[in-house]
Amino acid sequence: MERKKPKTLNLGIVAHADAGKTTLTEQILFQSGAIRTAGSVDNGTASTDAMEIERRRGISVRTACASVLWKDVRLNLIDAPGHADFLSEVERSLSVLDAAVLVISAVEGVQPQTRMLLDAFRRAELPCFLFLNKLDRAGSHWESVLSQVEQETGIPCLSFCMAKAEGTETAAACSIDPSDPAWLERAVLACGDDRLLEELLSNEERAPDSLWDSLRKKIGEGKLFPAFCGASKYGRGVPELLDALCGLLREAPPLGEELCARVYKVERDPTLGKAAYVRLFSGTLRNRQTVTVLQNEKTAWREEAPAEKISRVRRVEGRRLEDAEAVEANEIAVVYGLSSVRAGDLLGKELSGLRDYRLAEPLMLCRVEPEQPEELPRLTEALYQLEEEDPALKCEWNREKREVWLRLTGKIQAEVLEALLQERWGLSARFGEPSVIYRETPVTAGEGFEAYTMPKPCWAVVRFLIEPLPRGFGFEYVCKVSPNRLPYRYQAHVETAVPRALEQGLSGWQVTDLRVTLIDGESHNVHTHPLDFFVATPMGIMDGLRNTGTRLLEPMLKAEFTAPEEYLGKTISLLVAHRARFDTPVTGEGRFRLEAVLPAAEAMDLPVEFAACTAGTGVYGSRFSHYEDCPEGVGQSRERIGPDPLDRSRFILAARSALSQ
Repeated sequence: MERKKPKTLNLGIVAHADAGKTTLTEQILFQSGAIRTAGSVDNGTASTDAMEIERRRGISVRTACASVLWKDVRLNLIDAPGHADFLSEVERSLSVLDAAVLVISAVEGVQPQTRMLLDAFRRAELPCFLFLNKLDRAGSHWESVLSQVEQETGIPCLSFCMAKAEGTETAAACSIDPSDPAWLERAVLACGDDRLLEELLSNEERAPDSLWDSLRKKIGEGKLFPAFCGASKYGRGVPELLDALCGLLREAPPLGEELCARVYKVERDPTLGKAAYVRLFSGTLRNRQTVTVLQNEKTAWREEAPAEKISRVRRVEGRRLEDAEAVEANEIAVVYGLSSVRAGDLLGKELSGLRDYRLAEPLMLCRVEPEQPEELPRLTEALYQLEEEDPALKCEWNREKREVWLRLTGKIQAEVLEALLQERWGLSARFGEPSVIYRETPVTAGEGFEAYTMPKPCWAVVRFLIEPLPRGFGFEYVCKVSPNRLPYRYQAHVETAVPRALEQGLSGWQVTDLRVTLIDGESHNVHTHPLDFFVATPMGIMDGLRNTGTRLLEPMLKAEFTAPEEYLGKTISLLVAHRARFDTPVTGEGRFRLEAVLPAAEAMDLPVEFAACTAGTGVYGSRFSHYEDCPEGVGQSRERIGPDPLDRSRFILAARSALSQ
């Protein structure tokens, strides 16, 4: 008799740093029998912290994967980093989940990254299970933290366990009695179903028949957060959490018949080469199968996604990888042989129903140089490999000045990358002082024109209208040219080339908050080269920006400061000195919490300054908020990478040389 395939759930373990996320993952592996002994983050023995830098620092910097069986349910676990500098890893992990387990410290409560994750789950309607950790620590108050989550999200939280001896080393969690009238009433009210409430009122001795179906539906829609408490250090509360995950979550149906898989992690295997971790949403992946790689950011002038052959497929079992002939929808697999693949890419076809998250916004630009100048080619190649693993780095090579630049989210990320270069490639590199990544936007409306008709053979004429848009709008492209005037194939070239042309404006920064309209265009049936409009478009766009003028925009952070009330005055003085705007502080239990918006350029050393002015008792967290106009005299230009389209002759020469190659 053929064995029935177990229900499969893909779960992400996420948290603010130091909430106990990796410790919880270790206990799940241990209690499910995947490992013999639970490791420790503090001792550097956690099995999901495989990199030397993770064991040494006691933090997770890369996503880790594991798979366990719990009561005949397959749980694929994705342990994402908790530190804010590695949010790009978190957002890719979230995009492949069926549900998230959000670990919150019952002592520290809801912290800045906790709020960001809760907001992301709410907007995406992702099922989320709350695990209130550190029940054994003095100062634990899990029920009040749960109320805080409800207040901040507007989503009801329903506790499925009770705490005993909270705040002591003997603290424990036990499951609720589902027949308890008080719990039944809370559960029915959380469902928001009047029919269920009528059933309960008519017969208070038993739960309504459809209560559990209603709970599963609300949880699956992300409109109800099941809550659990425990102490992951000792494994308390973990079985109750696992039972609920298996019982309350439904397996996701395939999105379609065709292959659709998302790459959420890329790493290098010393023997097999590049390994791509994928979650299948539909279809099947087999050994030696040819698949289409849909890249998030296509390389210049590439109009067709590459097709490549998979050389090997492996399945995650516990913490090991085992060879598999094929994997199917809802499974996690590791595939080899795809040379062009990067983290975030899709395999097969993009189908509706995929979730996307935007949490990471690199705000720092940093030059990287080798200790030994002759190592520059090796360093550049290593950085490009790291970019395949984390595309948010956006490695940039300045050929004229022989410099390489990275985009970073924080100084700790720079320290980790420096250690990785030494650990994996034996390269000693210096990371320069980072600068903030500014943006540009048009000052007024204006036109840009380019007639690229010499030297023959070439013929591409474009005229654009460039208009400023409100802050935060982004970019919009419109074409008002008839195909009789400019054939569709050349219109497509222009549409592809415009966003690339806007990557560097008059001051060297990406141009945003604008509408670009193609109002006229012309080609020649003899002289037009297939790629002429990729040459003409940047020159026309830069001509337009020269006519409109641009102003600098600076990135703003939303920050949170918590410390004892006695340091409130010093904190306010510090924020005023850093051009911050802040709300009225919230005080209670001898501490204050203050939210502020401030320029990223002013926040480079703010964590250290805040720690100093609060004698090390303050807690600081921040995340990207938005871009806004730079005050007069603030901000800086950036030297352009590559030939300037405003230097028309040099730009055409450089472009034609590239085309001839």
